Amino acid sequence: MIFSFRPFLTLKRFLPQSLFGRTLIILMMPLILLQVVLGYIFFERHTETILRTLSQNIAGEMALVMTWHESPNTSIDQLKVLAKEYLNLDLAFDENKTLDQTGQYRENWLYDPLITALEEKLKSAHYVRMTPETIHISVQTKKGVMTASLLRKRLFSRTTPLVLIWTTVSAMLLFAVASIFMRNQIRPIRRLAEAAERFGKGDELVPFKAEGAVEVRKAGYAFLRMRERVTRLLHERIEMLAGVSHDLRTPITRLKLSVVMLPDSSQKQQIEADVTMLHHMVEGFLSFARGTTEEATQTVILLPWIQKIFEHHHVVAVNIQGDSELKIKIKKTFLNRCLTNLVVNSEKYAKNLLIDVKRLGATAVITFDDDGPGIPANEREHVFKPFYRLDQARNLDKVGVGLGLSVARDVVLSHGGQIDLMNSPMGGLRVQIRLPLDA
Repeated sequence: MIFSFRPFLTLKRFLPQSLFGRTLIILMMPLILLQVVLGYIFFERHTETILRTLSQNIAGEMALVMTWHESPNTSIDQLKVLAKEYLNLDLAFDENKTLDQTGQYRENWLYDPLITALEEKLKSAHYVRMTPETIHISVQTKKGVMTASLLRKRLFSRTTPLVLIWTTVSAMLLFAVASIFMRNQIRPIRRLAEAAERFGKGDELVPFKAEGAVEVRKAGYAFLRMRERVTRLLHERIEMLAGVSHDLRTPITRLKLSVVMLPDSSQKQQIEADVTMLHHMVEGFLSFARGTTEEATQTVILLPWIQKIFEHHHVVAVNIQGDSELKIKIKKTFLNRCLTNLVVNSEKYAKNLLIDVKRLGATAVITFDDDGPGIPANEREHVFKPFYRLDQARNLDKVGVGLGLSVARDVVLSHGGQIDLMNSPMGGLRVQIRLPLDA
């Protein structure tokens, strides 16, 4: 087996998935790169150059003091006054003493340039020690040890931290402003996605206005035109189906009256059966057309609402249980028809029906279990097709036209949910409906 390392795929797992998050990364990367470059330039170049220059200035002052000290015309008291007045150095002398050690107090980036400069300017042994406020430079002279004290800030430039602080603050302000503007630019895209999602669930009344950048507005206008065309096409087909079905009622009624006048015979029974079938087909078409009309969503407590639907249902023994506080937004008429279809289908073949309502994450799960003959696994997808009639084992629309489960699935899909058929632990069929709680 050959293992291939793909760093970009590995990195992609940790990147944000949203456009807003990825845009922020695009904004952050140049700012971080800028901070790194500035840090390198100031710490490695600018600070080093300034520190070297300041160290050379201090070393030059110490060399000048040593020259004054070696002059026979300058006394120690005069040297102290001159060093304090012109060089801002405090001098102290320990006569007849030698340096115990030379070099520097510790290894440090601030010591090294000063030691290098002193070695270039001074020929005598010297020792450097620093405190948080003061630098002490001890030099071996012929008469003893001379110690010069000066402020530590003379060796340190405040330019670097100030530059880094201001650039960091500026970068943070720029990032904050860019985030606000980017959020405003992404908001129209999010609204477009929400409108498309709700339209896909059958909500044609969702308000949407094209806004944002030119490209986003173009996408918004395209969505509005598409929604208008799809809505018009659906309404035209539904109206045509409803009109044709309604017009068929009159000739079917005439046929039924004519059949009644016929003498009793096997042929009359066959004709009555055919007319009855036509009647059920027309009623099914009209019911299907009515079920595809628009309806607004409402918030209900799911379990009591279902119990109220079937409280007077006595054809099959219905037992309803589950979460009694589960709330969900639904189209009440649509879902009522969906659940009623499922119960009516169960009562044709089963004696007992169990309805269970529960929450599973962000999903409401409604489960129907019965003790009927069930449906073969290879037929479970076909029974959702419109006008499909199952003749083996269990015909879910024995007196209908094959629209029961088709309408039920349309209703569930319009809520953004999913409906599945499987084997029931009661020995029959299990119908499981999953509805998003944020539908």
